[in-house]
Amino acid sequence: MKKLFTIAAFLLLCGMFISSTMNAQDSYKLVYKFQKGKTYRYATTTAGNMTQEMMGKEMKMSNGANMTVRAVVDDVLKNGDMVLVLSLDSAIVSSKSQMMDTTMNMTDLVGKRNKFVISPIGTVLSREVIDSVSTKGQFSGNVQRNLSNFSKLPEKEVKMGETWKSITLDTIDMMGGKVRHTAALDLTLKGKEKKQGHDCLKIDYTGVTADTGKLMMNGMELYLEGNGKVKGTLYFDVQQGLAIADESTLDSEQTMAITGQQNMTIPMSQSMKTIRTLLEK
Repeated sequence: MKKLFTIAAFLLLCGMFISSTMNAQDSYKLVYKFQKGKTYRYATTTAGNMTQEMMGKEMKMSNGANMTVRAVVDDVLKNGDMVLVLSLDSAIVSSKSQMMDTTMNMTDLVGKRNKFVISPIGTVLSREVIDSVSTKGQFSGNVQRNLSNFSKLPEKEVKMGETWKSITLDTIDMMGGKVRHTAALDLTLKGKEKKQGHDCLKIDYTGVTADTGKLMMNGMELYLEGNGKVKGTLYFDVQQGLAIADESTLDSEQTMAITGQQNMTIPMSQSMKTIRTLLEK
């Protein structure tokens, strides 16, 4: 009997050890590990549809953008913060409606550098414009948002199935004014998946966005307000500390109020899909 009790106790201890080991293996510390002197490039493709109503008439259009962002790691500080110089290698935007079909190569934005300092979990600590941009249209604001698009990682270690929150606030120059953009996300560590040859952690997220701002166009003041719902999946290589891919959709409702010589309110609804991937060639 004593022998059986000893064996049972031994098996119980083994089971507890295996269980604790498995739990430890399922705990991950997610941080960015950009290396000093290296250059990273990301391709971003955006496609969507927008419907707006103006003077009683409904207008539908499709929009798209293809951009390549270059991130040069200028320095990695002792506390782990990273100094990145970001610029565009290319930027092409398109818009198609009943009235026009336009494709623009945003050459004024290519090569214009911005310096960012980000924390290991992706918080933008500071931003400095190195090369000023003459373009003041709405697309320049979208480009700025693309440059600073760092997914927020959890402050603590997380296990499979755990969720953390991320709130980002950003102010974007657009059309002679400024737009304040807020995003509040819930992110959940869902599992593991192979992506572009990398062993990645799969992180699903959902949340809401809000935009408010005052713009200028042809001497008229425009007030923008809007809310949206976003969902997506981030694929993160925890060993290399790099976002490999980020796929998301955004559905938003916005209102633009025009004051001045004409008073007008333009409601807009938009659905957009964005795919961002690491380029390794």
